[in-house]
Amino acid sequence: MTNRNENLDRQSRLTICFVADGGIQIGMGHIQQSITLANRLQVATTFFITKSDEMVLQFIREAGFNAARFQNDIEIFECLKSLNPDIIIFDKIDVDEKLAKKIRSELVSRLIIFTNLTSANRHAHIAVLPRSENLYVDPISRFKNISYINQTTLTHYFFGPKYWILRPEFFEYKKLNKITPKTIEHILVAFGGSDPTNLTCQVLERLLNNNFSYKIDIVLGQKFCFHNEVSAILNKFIDKKENISLHSNIKNMAELLYGANLVITAAGMTMFEALCVGTPVIVIPQDQLQKDTYQGVVRMLEIDCLGDLEMMIGDSDFSYSDDPSIMEMNIGEGVQELVDAILA
Repeated sequence: MTNRNENLDRQSRLTICFVADGGIQIGMGHIQQSITLANRLQVATTFFITKSDEMVLQFIREAGFNAARFQNDIEIFECLKSLNPDIIIFDKIDVDEKLAKKIRSELVSRLIIFTNLTSANRHAHIAVLPRSENLYVDPISRFKNISYINQTTLTHYFFGPKYWILRPEFFEYKKLNKITPKTIEHILVAFGGSDPTNLTCQVLERLLNNNFSYKIDIVLGQKFCFHNEVSAILNKFIDKKENISLHSNIKNMAELLYGANLVITAAGMTMFEALCVGTPVIVIPQDQLQKDTYQGVVRMLEIDCLGDLEMMIGDSDFSYSDDPSIMEMNIGEGVQELVDAILA
């Protein structure tokens, strides 16, 4: 009990600074994951730094955290130097190696880096990636869960979906052991915080052209900017409009994912959240990186093959949470292991 109380006392005095970006092109996944992790860590002081616009700042502040915006890495380093946090957590795919090296050599903070694709990871105390850094291994091995310490850099690496940071409510729905009906009647469409290629409208129009009348939930992210196009499609299919529900700024994503029979989404966080609660998915990659990363891992439909969507739904040609390869991922089950490592 003494050790536990000492750890809690230490945790209550820690300060953490998150560095993450969001926006129309990159979505809000990094911001949302950082907020979820911040809530899980529960330390004394948490501060966010971003290069993103006022809307992203407001999103962070509405989540209950102080945040500031800076133009470049020089300004970010000076802010980190001034704040002198115990822990610095980057959640970005493009962390500059020079910045990471400067933090590691000049500051006493522990450096944690999430989802980064640059060589900056080698300067971190902990680096967390959803998959192997090698895209050329077989698809399933790409998503094996691995934890190890690189003996050269002493970086502790965590690889795999086990270390995705999902909000607690997704695991509450997972406990219900959902059974998916054989006939798909209720579909949820969600393409992240921004959906830069407007897959939302492309998929919606395909579904409404179908002879079958689905109940459809459309989740529009914080940075979604194709509202006029959505309205035009709904007016075009006025007889089916009553079956469509639009959702913005939602707080009940887990509930919506659980309530659907099928989720159509991009390759990313929403895909993992849907599989966690037990809802099958069809994945449409938004870019080449998503396609390369998830090809052979989940049931994927490419943008230029959207005409096959109706056939896939009719054949129940989905990825399911009880597929052996999905079950082996242990999606999000390693969060406490990660939290313990960060706070060590």
